[in-house]
Amino acid sequence: MAKRDIPEINAGSMADIAFLLLIFFLVTTTMEKDTAYIRYIPQKLDSPIPPPEIEQRNIFEIRANAANRLMIRGKIIENPDDISERVLEFYRMNRNLTASQTAAYIKNPSYKGIDFPFYSRVTMDEVKRKINENLDELDKAEAEEKDDFITFYDKMVKNWQKKEQALKTLKVNELIEIHPQAHIRVVVQQKTEYRLFAKIHSEIQEALVELRNEAAEKYFGESYSKMRKRLDQDKEDKKGDGKKIKALEVLYPESIIEVKPKG
Repeated sequence: MAKRDIPEINAGSMADIAFLLLIFFLVTTTMEKDTAYIRYIPQKLDSPIPPPEIEQRNIFEIRANAANRLMIRGKIIENPDDISERVLEFYRMNRNLTASQTAAYIKNPSYKGIDFPFYSRVTMDEVKRKINENLDELDKAEAEEKDDFITFYDKMVKNWQKKEQALKTLKVNELIEIHPQAHIRVVVQQKTEYRLFAKIHSEIQEALVELRNEAAEKYFGESYSKMRKRLDQDKEDKKGDGKKIKALEVLYPESIIEVKPKG
């Protein structure tokens, strides 16, 4: 019986098929983005009123070096888990002082909380007056076409309007706020591990959420976390959580500044 020849397979187009398949998978595959902490640094504006120098007591500085050692307000700490407690201390130290106590202690160098931010009080009448003053300045800036001043006063108006809405939502006669200069400053180096950088921000967020939870329980009888979760699930905001959350974030704003990493 004659031996049959096995026909050759034409593989000339296999490379084209493989290339098409590669393109197909690249187009249809969803790439998962890396999770990271991103802060938007506001642009520098020409202010009609030179800002006062920031007092050291209003700065909560966290430093991390290339060896991943931590320093908070000039003191070395060994455990990153302690960051949230230090942040809470920063916010709570002078929070419950009365107006008269604040006026007395802010000038007393022997007072234990002299190196921490003090709180101020503002009424609805004062807020409305500030809104009107800044609206007048905004009108002048628009008439003179001064773009930087327009941006500045527009931002000021919106900030005071947030306070106005917070007073209405919290149903209080005066708004007690931490000093407007108070902020958290994060200073890291290029060789600082991202894991530590992320831990720092996680601890800051933990402290802010705890502060907002306390305020939410006081004013609304439920936690900020619960309202936040409910709002995320109900975009129509049937429970009116949106205004409550904004009011709580006025009380405890996320004032975080990141300093550009150095070598």
